[in-house]
Amino acid sequence: MVTAGSTGKERRAARRYPAAELRSKMRVKKGLLSEAWEEVAPRDFSRTGVAIESPVELNVGDSVVLCLELHMEMGVITVDKLVGIIRHRKLLGQQTRYGIEFDLSQRVKGADLDTQLSRIEGLLERSHNLAQRIIDQSHRP
Repeated sequence: MVTAGSTGKERRAARRYPAAELRSKMRVKKGLLSEAWEEVAPRDFSRTGVAIESPVELNVGDSVVLCLELHMEMGVITVDKLVGIIRHRKLLGQQTRYGIEFDLSQRVKGADLDTQLSRIEGLLERSHNLAQRIIDQSHRP
């Protein structure tokens, strides 16, 4: 994931969508042999990456494992054990915002990963567009 630089120009390869309905967990090592899944706050999403906020200390270049869940009225779409690389890091008080690029070469249960992520992106886009139309209509006289 790439963010706007000092020029203010967007450098991301794909448009990002608000992640209001998206939930995420990150696998965190708790010791030499133990690990746990910690809730992280997704901030935006595209099929190529996600921005999350977390108090967990990570560095640019670190590999992470995520679980994504898109919650909708008709059910939940889940992508388990999604591997990504930290590409961007920004301190925000007690939290840190991380830009994570997904490893699109991996396979997930029963489907191509890119297909699953594109499906989530499409659903988030439709949800965002509907919300925007409602906002636009509420501002009309």
